[in-house]
Amino acid sequence: MAQQNLPIRLIVGLGNPGPDYVRTRHNAGFRFVDMLAGKLGAHFHEERKFQGETARCRIAGHEVWLLKPLTFMNASGEAVSVMANYFKITPAEDHGALDADVDDAGPLTDGAGQGAEGDGGGQPDGGGEKVGK
Repeated sequence: MAQQNLPIRLIVGLGNPGPDYVRTRHNAGFRFVDMLAGKLGAHFHEERKFQGETARCRIAGHEVWLLKPLTFMNASGEAVSVMANYFKITPAEDHGALDADVDDAGPLTDGAGQGAEGDGGGQPDGGGEKVGK
């Protein structure tokens, strides 16, 4: 059976919380979803039940949630799982914005198909579409 093309309903920007990490490469995912939210007029606010900051926007006519987990990077799957389960978002409908260690990992993947298992560490063979060289 061919996989249907589902609209993306959740974009997760990976990073680490706190002022010590704001300008580090590990927070590139946070910066990406901040930029995306800014361009779409969305605003983040803390949602304790989702263990992160969330924003809601529309992309190509579809409602999309943005999530910045406030767990540390290697526990980000917990926040993604809680939010995905709450809104009944399937792994095919969520995307990680950016993984850590991007300059050491070779080609980046966009996290497609990672689902709520957590940080893929920017693995070149992570199963997602290639988004960089």
